[in-house]
Amino acid sequence: MHQRGINMRCLGRIAELLPTDSSSVRNIRRRVVVEMIARAVKHVLRRLFRLAPSHLHSEVFALVANCLVGSRYCANPAQHLTPAARSIAELAAMTPQTLAEEVRAQVALRFRFALAEDFVSSLAGYETMLLREVCVKIGAQLALRQYYFERPTEASVHAAVMATMDPAVKMTKPVKRQIKDKVDCVLARPLAVFADDVMNFVARTKVATHKSSFADEAFEAGRLALEKGDRALGLEMLLESLALHEQTFGFLHSESARCYSVVSLAHYDAGEYALAAEYMTKAVVISERTVGLDDPLTIHNYLNLALYEHARGNSLLALRLMRHAMDLWSLVNSSDHPDLATAYNNIAVMLQSLRLYDDSLRFFRACLDVRVEHLGADHVLVAGAQHSLAKVYAVTGDFKSAVQVERDAHMFFSSKFGDDDPRSKETGEWLAELTFNAVRTAKLSKAAKEKIREVASTASLMQMEQREEPVSKGHLPIDDLIKFITGRPSSSKPKPSGGPRGKGPKGSRR
Repeated sequence: MHQRGINMRCLGRIAELLPTDSSSVRNIRRRVVVEMIARAVKHVLRRLFRLAPSHLHSEVFALVANCLVGSRYCANPAQHLTPAARSIAELAAMTPQTLAEEVRAQVALRFRFALAEDFVSSLAGYETMLLREVCVKIGAQLALRQYYFERPTEASVHAAVMATMDPAVKMTKPVKRQIKDKVDCVLARPLAVFADDVMNFVARTKVATHKSSFADEAFEAGRLALEKGDRALGLEMLLESLALHEQTFGFLHSESARCYSVVSLAHYDAGEYALAAEYMTKAVVISERTVGLDDPLTIHNYLNLALYEHARGNSLLALRLMRHAMDLWSLVNSSDHPDLATAYNNIAVMLQSLRLYDDSLRFFRACLDVRVEHLGADHVLVAGAQHSLAKVYAVTGDFKSAVQVERDAHMFFSSKFGDDDPRSKETGEWLAELTFNAVRTAKLSKAAKEKIREVASTASLMQMEQREEPVSKGHLPIDDLIKFITGRPSSSKPKPSGGPRGKGPKGSRR
């Protein structure tokens, strides 16, 4: 906003102009409101820092953070203050309600905007983003760990602890005991943010970056040449601008990172994916060290680097980069940001190249949902997302869903651009093929069900015949018939194994 000449005091007016019932601008309005709240909390913290000595500043920050975003975890964070901090009346009397009233007063004074009475509860789910903005405004550094803003369950904490462990570690008794100790330690925390979690306070300075007219002119000339299709001249001017940026600003500067990213994009458009990934890697390293690990510029460079690595054939590395970028995104933005649609689409394409169609289908659906929410059903990007989703449905064998989605895409392209448009022709061909396959699959499925039904009915008839027609036993001997009738062996005794005792030649016994 500063770069476009909009002062921060106009945030309230911008929030009033943005409609509250429109899903397409809901994310922007939330960002504006969070920015006003963070700046108001900054002034509240400055006032409290002046009342408390420097060794209590971490405790003051933890108290304000718990009242702002941790009220669902602990309703009265002031009861956990140390005696030294409790001796300050302002800190001992602070509650989530009093802090909310002061924040509303500061926002009304500085931005002429009236926050809702329940603005704290309306930001449920975005506590991490608000806490990060407050830390950036005040210069606080928090410990790197998972923060819970409401009482967690044992299952959720156990899952979070297991996610941080190496999968190759064997679950021995000492390891299980260590996991249990970590889970118990998290569950025993009385507050969302402790004073010990505040590692440091750093000074925030405002620096006016100087400009290099020669570097900017070469940079703009290179971009214009690339837009006109003169790739050789465009790359030459961009490389000259990159050299001027490094000479003027140095290697580790945000302006140099911006130039590196544009040069990498030019190489990517030319099909030189290795050079594009090399330059974008330099842009990522520079942006991490200059603007921060979780800055939107760094996240954007990570997303582009993942795309370039996928183009090189390194899909697994690209997915790891996308995962890292999405983890950083959760700290900076919300899950309904419109730019997430492009990220979801890229992840789905990468998974599809690895033949993980079920996972790619989930991300294609997420991409379509985000675009429908922000752009509406009648938009060219929504139709493109439907076309991609129909292809994945076809690969997974769900031709019925594929036909439904592809029909919507074809109707949009035909109504907006005519039947002669290449997109209308492509979707029409896909719709015809998918319809044929859907009908064929339905017929085969019906025939298979009828065959199974016939086999099942034949088997049941055979079983009934076996039950109704008992097997005749008349051919058996008498002893076997007695066994069959009585269910036990016959009463005839077996002969001795040695035979009857015989007599001598004259009748005398031997």
